[in-house]
Amino acid sequence: MKSRRIHLMGASGSGVTTLGRALAGRLALPHHDSDDYFWLPTAPPYQTTRPGAERLRLMREMFLPRLDWVLSGSVTGWGEELAPLFDLVVFVTAPRSGAIAGLM
Repeated sequence: MKSRRIHLMGASGSGVTTLGRALAGRLALPHHDSDDYFWLPTAPPYQTTRPGAERLRLMREMFLPRLDWVLSGSVTGWGEELAPLFDLVVFVTAPRSGAIAGLM
């Protein structure tokens, strides 16, 4: 059986997470975001990074046993070992004004 392991990546604010959720919903696949693995849960969010080895362990546990999923967000600089898992990688671009608006 062919897998559907899709990675969407792009600049912050380019809509990668929104597109990932929509694509996963359309294809009836589970959606995951790299921020959920990169950052520890804090209030407010995005204050403390998760140690690299733990990030990769969590991602391997989640992704290796499953044939189908959508991952949004960047793993550049820490998750390159996951690249062989991807069946399709999409780099999302957005006009600078749109990306800035997405960050607001």
